[in-house]
Amino acid sequence: MFLAAVARPRFDPHRKTWFDGKIGLWSLTEKYVAKRASRNRPAGTVCTRNVETVDRHLYKKYIIESVIPGIKAKWPRKDRGRVIFIQQDNAKPHLPPTDPDVIAAGTADGWNIRMLCQPPNSPDLNVLDLGFFASIQSIQYKQRVRGIDSLVNAVVDAFDKTKVETLDNIFLTLESVMTCILQSNGGNDYKLPHMKKAALRKKGELPTRVACDRAAFETACAVLEKAGRRMLF
Repeated sequence: MFLAAVARPRFDPHRKTWFDGKIGLWSLTEKYVAKRASRNRPAGTVCTRNVETVDRHLYKKYIIESVIPGIKAKWPRKDRGRVIFIQQDNAKPHLPPTDPDVIAAGTADGWNIRMLCQPPNSPDLNVLDLGFFASIQSIQYKQRVRGIDSLVNAVVDAFDKTKVETLDNIFLTLESVMTCILQSNGGNDYKLPHMKKAALRKKGELPTRVACDRAAFETACAVLEKAGRRMLF
């Protein structure tokens, strides 16, 4: 099992290079000493195994000690003053956005990093599930692996090899999903339009943002207001 964090790629004028959007990938594994010998290794060998249970305590440790420091280390300086949301799905180990320890870590040193829960029953709003994991998997499957260490190395290598353009395309698709959800009044009965991103990128005509119809936006705002829900922005 892995924990991954990605963001929309963009140019970083301070570093004068592209921020590739890949915050980090962490394997949820642990080391142990083999008590018995086998045909593959002698007793006393340090081995790797998956963490049997990923609970809230472990997840919180990764968020505070890995994800948030990863964001602070890689985020473009020009965007540091903006609110940065860490979106998580609704798995049981995940944290409430009001967790005081996460708030303290996210606001230290002048940052404003917050947790945000993915809307329920909306897998298309998870950029990892929307295309990033599939992209990594397609690269990883080209490698022969044997054992957990080999698998972890292959997945990390695939993560590193994923192109900036691939991640950027997935975020554009995510914006298309958001637009479709607004147009369907928050429902999931929609069909994604094909943008032909590869052809547009080749011609230098790929948009950086997906425009939302104003009428759909205003209708969605009215639906939220009627339901007693407030917007984050």
